[in-house]
Amino acid sequence: MSSKIAFNTNLPEPIRTRADFTYNITPAMISITDTGLGKCPVIEDIEAVLRKIEHWHQGSIAKFKIMCRDGKGFWHRVRWDGKTVSLLALQETDERKACKKLSTKEN
Repeated sequence: MSSKIAFNTNLPEPIRTRADFTYNITPAMISITDTGLGKCPVIEDIEAVLRKIEHWHQGSIAKFKIMCRDGKGFWHRVRWDGKTVSLLALQETDERKACKKLSTKEN
């Protein structure tokens, strides 16, 4: 009797982003910060950034409230349904104030 273990070597290519970023995640919110070290700003590569976060967390993040900070320090609300993305300026540089604005805005 022989036992064989098979490994899937045809794994999908990892999601690549041109932006470099860090992020924090809580049960209800994700905040993304542009490090300024990428080939382009996070707000120009936001769809790839969101897909990479979904890949890392192995599931949709569409139900989270999401905000991102651009290279100039301004926070933006991110609307993401898993297919399309839009950005809305929160007109804040302070993360706590931006978070409060994001929490009070409707989906």
